[in-house]
Amino acid sequence: MSLALLADLAQILAEAFLEPDADLKEGLGQLLDSGPSPALAAPLARMQAQALAPEDQPVEYARLFLHAKDTDIVHLFESVQARGHHMAPEILDPLKAIYDGADLGLQEDLGIPPDHLGLEFACLSYLLGQAIEGDPAERPQFVDLAQRLLREHLRPFVAAVAGQLPQVQAHPYYLAASELASALLPETEKALAEF
Repeated sequence: MSLALLADLAQILAEAFLEPDADLKEGLGQLLDSGPSPALAAPLARMQAQALAPEDQPVEYARLFLHAKDTDIVHLFESVQARGHHMAPEILDPLKAIYDGADLGLQEDLGIPPDHLGLEFACLSYLLGQAIEGDPAERPQFVDLAQRLLREHLRPFVAAVAGQLPQVQAHPYYLAASELASALLPETEKALAEF
């Protein structure tokens, strides 16, 4: 599996988990057409088939991740998942070291902590892109940063979110996004080990 395709998949997951009204149907179709492995194609196809109507998607996003009425909120912040509260230094400091190692800075006006699942997938996409297209002398550094992000942050974080979404009767679109995220991590680890 090519790192370029894995980077594109990480980017579409970043948008799915970060932007409540992201219209990803066309991008999902293009990714399906690019020949992903069966483990990735199945959840990708379900995401595309189960896409919510533009007026319904932000409502479901809010219900799941922002203000649930009748169920628990599925928190998209690694600190909350791992430590039970926002901005946990033991999560943010190692994550910031990865962002700094990649020379990535968050926009000051973004208003979203750096341990948001969407931002971590955006970081992974960037790291994979740099491993492919960046300065050849810096490629091993980007591979190492991507492996650390996967191992220390995304693996436990994605597992926690994936375990919670079925419990809150998430829409099939978000269940498929979670399945895609879970399938993407081992595929990416394998591709990086072979890079």
